Amino acid sequence: MSFLFFVLFAAMGVVLHAADDFVLLQSGMLRDGQRVDSFEMQKRPLTNAEYKLFVDATGYAAPLHWENGRIPAGMDNHPVIFVNRIDAAAYLKWRNEKERRIYRLPTALEFEYAARAGEAEATYPWGRAAPAGKANFDPKGDRTFGEWRTYVKPAGSYPPNKWGLYDMAGNVWQMVDRYPDPAISRFVYRIENPTERENQLAGGSWARASYYLRCGVFGGASSGIRHPDIGFRLVREPEGSTHFQRIPRRVIAAPIGGGKVFLSWQLLPEDTAATGFHVYRARRPDAAGDRITSSPIPNSTNFTDTSAPAVNRLYYRVRPVRAGGQEGPPSEWAGVEPGANRSNAIAVFEPTVQEGGAVPIFGDLNGDGVLDAVLRLDNGIREMSRDPGVPVELEAFTSYGRSLWRRPLVGHDHCFGSANNVPVVVYDLDGDGKAEVVSRYQEGEQVYLAVLDGMSGRVLRKTPWTEMASDFARSSTRIHMSIAYLNGKTPAIITQTGLYENEIFDAYGPELNKLWQYRSFAETNGSGSHHIDIADVDGDGKDEVFNGTTVLNPDGTLRWSIYREHPDIVAIKRILPGTKERQVYYAVESSVHAGAYLVDAKTGKILWKTNREDDPRWSHAHIGWASEVFRGSPGMEMLTNRDGHLAKDQVLFASDGRILMNPFPPGWKPVHWTGDETRELMSNDGTRLGRFTGKAVEAIEAAVPNELGSGSCNMVADLAGDYRDEVVCAGKTNAGRRAVFVFTNVEPLAKRDLTRTANREYRLWMARNQGGGYASYFEWQPE
Repeated sequence: MSFLFFVLFAAMGVVLHAADDFVLLQSGMLRDGQRVDSFEMQKRPLTNAEYKLFVDATGYAAPLHWENGRIPAGMDNHPVIFVNRIDAAAYLKWRNEKERRIYRLPTALEFEYAARAGEAEATYPWGRAAPAGKANFDPKGDRTFGEWRTYVKPAGSYPPNKWGLYDMAGNVWQMVDRYPDPAISRFVYRIENPTERENQLAGGSWARASYYLRCGVFGGASSGIRHPDIGFRLVREPEGSTHFQRIPRRVIAAPIGGGKVFLSWQLLPEDTAATGFHVYRARRPDAAGDRITSSPIPNSTNFTDTSAPAVNRLYYRVRPVRAGGQEGPPSEWAGVEPGANRSNAIAVFEPTVQEGGAVPIFGDLNGDGVLDAVLRLDNGIREMSRDPGVPVELEAFTSYGRSLWRRPLVGHDHCFGSANNVPVVVYDLDGDGKAEVVSRYQEGEQVYLAVLDGMSGRVLRKTPWTEMASDFARSSTRIHMSIAYLNGKTPAIITQTGLYENEIFDAYGPELNKLWQYRSFAETNGSGSHHIDIADVDGDGKDEVFNGTTVLNPDGTLRWSIYREHPDIVAIKRILPGTKERQVYYAVESSVHAGAYLVDAKTGKILWKTNREDDPRWSHAHIGWASEVFRGSPGMEMLTNRDGHLAKDQVLFASDGRILMNPFPPGWKPVHWTGDETRELMSNDGTRLGRFTGKAVEAIEAAVPNELGSGSCNMVADLAGDYRDEVVCAGKTNAGRRAVFVFTNVEPLAKRDLTRTANREYRLWMARNQGGGYASYFEWQPE
């Protein structure tokens, strides 16, 4: 290549790589709102000879037209055909791993941009001239697939376009990606794999009319189709770039009225104090988007777009800006209808079955970095209930509310008349980025511990569930489950069978290999709580397991017990001020020992207590939490009640055991809604917010979480966007159907903090909360 030729191409935004078969195309605008980032595109469609390297290296099945696994004679340099998207994905995976670079199929916009070669009004890749003699197509409409040997030509048989790209029209169709938005796409049964959802083709072929040669005209074929006129070419990320990469940084986009859009995103552990953020907006998710921030946002992970165009749907993403101005990998796109009415509901999960209650458990089922939901449907099987004739079920949903699958779990008799005895946790057991669902599961009269595929509900593996030792109390008993890192490296499944007496704890590896069993039949009998709590209390990286008022070492041996039987509330936190050590706050139900206790989490030493021995008013501590809700008292505050299920005689303690208020007004729980250093208090229905002043709970001026105006809100957690809590509520849709709603705060916040899900204990709590046992409150604390 002459120097002059190189300069001319560079001036047009193109650099040819003489060392290989790719052309670098610089970033540019195809049309208004449809910008593409720079990318390298293969000069020609992938050939048989190139595909053979992959087949030989991996043993992957050869294309159908190869004879005994060999390329047909004389066709080494012909485009590979009779391949589908699954084949292309396998090839790309091999190439990416082999060369440690990112290769993929071009997007539809990238293909059109490359085909037009800087000529916005071009009809064909070569301009406006008629296609005869410039591409391989079917001029008369009489070619058939059976004649492919006659008509398919070697790649590059016709002159390239102005950017040095061959066969951008004709010879074989080429697969392109559109990244269809699953939130608004037509439902396709059991197809959630992005590869399988794509079906677009570009460029026309030897078997199609000249119309399909036009720039911007596309065809389609199912992802599984293998035809003699379909091939593919590659694009790859330019050296030193990061925009082909995706980072699992959750972004939410919510309409706030007046055509404005509120954005919120996570701050990740790899972000530094110097990291800022740029926001990009696009009209379709296969575009690069336009940057709408004039300078990096330095001190917040919120942004309000006040100039959103009046279109049906927009997409937003963010890119971190490192010191020196270099942009890091972008997040995934978040879609929104900018003209919709103001709403702080970012997810709605509507179960197919409308009878009974629904308990949500959150986890990333599809590996896109956004939390999906699995609902446990009780179908009328509640504590001490009669048999409704249908089992407890699961229904899984994507983050945008689409039902993935439903599966029956356990019938009435085998869950002792309560859906609470069908524990469910959602966690990535094998480290592939996609969460599995772990649950009790019944086949015939046998009940198993089962691991289910998160995307399909299919049973991956199972082992018999440990039989109940006894249920003499006829208490509907309790069965729980959790996840722990017993060896500090890999997740283990912890199950508990029995609660008020003779608890049995079992630990299993991810493949359901039994690790140990602990039988709480003697001094620790009856210690169990309403959930299995997990914490690394000694800082060795290995988790201890909390059997209520008894704690087990990672190897299943007894660590300590306070021998006070059954607590209703367990909170393991740094409750005392000025210490790095953990304490455990207990609200104990058992009548003999009923009361509040603060215990050293490492040793089991009781630091302070007030119970029935001290005050006969204590009959049953039933509700409670530990949280930092009052600036006027150092450390955390703790709540419980003396009067059991009545829950009117509520007591708020300071960290040193002093009573701050009694009676404390009922019906309040902590929430990190405004981003303040201390937590607000939220009513149980999410329609009121207050702050504890030391003497009362006073209402605060803030948009309330639950915009429905009614319902029950049993969970608060950092599920999406910035570090503030989302609020999860059960309520009814406008159509009157019951659903689970996730609400976020859409008020901008001029500060930022690390996402709570960066903390392992927080993720373990989310995996088990509500599904593995009763709902609990977890307050993240920086290390």
